[in-house]
Amino acid sequence: MKKLGTGMWDVIVVGAGPGGSTAAKACAERGLKTLLLEKKKLPRDKVCSGMIAGPWAKELIRQEFGEIPKGVLVPPRYLSGQIFHVPKCEAVVLDWQTIFAWRKDLDFWMVEKALMKGVEIKDRVKVEGVFQKRHECVVRIKMGTEREEYRARFVIGADGGSSAVRKALFPTLKVRQSVPIRECYEGYLDIEKDYLHWFFPRMLPRPRFNVNHKGDFFLIEGSGIKELREEIAKILSPYGFRSTTEPVWKDACTIPLLHSHLISGSFRPAKGNILLIGDAAGMLFPITFEGIGAALKSGLLAVDSMCDAVRLGIEAEEIYLDKIKVILQVIEQLYSLNRTIEEDVYKSPVALSESLKSAYEKPLRIS
Repeated sequence: MKKLGTGMWDVIVVGAGPGGSTAAKACAERGLKTLLLEKKKLPRDKVCSGMIAGPWAKELIRQEFGEIPKGVLVPPRYLSGQIFHVPKCEAVVLDWQTIFAWRKDLDFWMVEKALMKGVEIKDRVKVEGVFQKRHECVVRIKMGTEREEYRARFVIGADGGSSAVRKALFPTLKVRQSVPIRECYEGYLDIEKDYLHWFFPRMLPRPRFNVNHKGDFFLIEGSGIKELREEIAKILSPYGFRSTTEPVWKDACTIPLLHSHLISGSFRPAKGNILLIGDAAGMLFPITFEGIGAALKSGLLAVDSMCDAVRLGIEAEEIYLDKIKVILQVIEQLYSLNRTIEEDVYKSPVALSESLKSAYEKPLRIS
């Protein structure tokens, strides 16, 4: 990636996922000198289903980046929907055409688009501190054995569930986390390959796991994989899965569980001219934990907030907190569905299946 020295930028964006790339690109298009920092070597992968399903994700990618090239997508390229498997009842199908990709390919395509617009990019950078001093934000970084400080008028924290920016801003914030695991196997299972399959072996909304096919691989993903190991082997055996088979690779990520904090207002994802977006702000949809749409939406709202702050001669914090109410309202609505699902657990497996389908469908119909 492009070599940079210590300097001053209008905006520093930390994290080169969809939200960070979108925000950085939008800043550059507004004539702002923008630096995008990424802790891993680009292109880098992320534990994620890689589904572009909801309207925010689909429409904002198309609006900001254009149509996703076929070469970025992974076979089957488009899923026909999702299937919910709850014991003691027929599987329930949610038909919904869904764009499908490896996040490594999708994210890097977006990074390259940002680069083309003039964003300066630096990868393999560890952020060790972020703070604001008067009207200047400082980002302390480490690259190899070298340490430097970068300065900017604004900072956008888009660095995921384990956000270094969030930890720097709110060091006393206690964050519960879910840890999804992803295991990738060679070959195929004898199950519909153009659907993502959700399994709820204990007839509860969690723990759960999903199965999906990508090219010449199938993946088993979920935060309950370790405790569900025996159930997974038993459930997938009829489809051709052998429990003795070793995955080609496996990895994991962290998901911050900040929904109740965001809804109550006890956590406000901004401080001065430092704004948190997407997973770093805990803005993933409850139940499904889909985060791309909210990351794109919050990234663009952060850019709008900074521009308004410059025009008004004030800090961006309150402007941004007001703008993201549209996202928090959706999060609150989806969060409230947890109670409905919990009640349906005690009714019947069929009631639970239909309740899960309804809950997973709602984020797909956000206007």
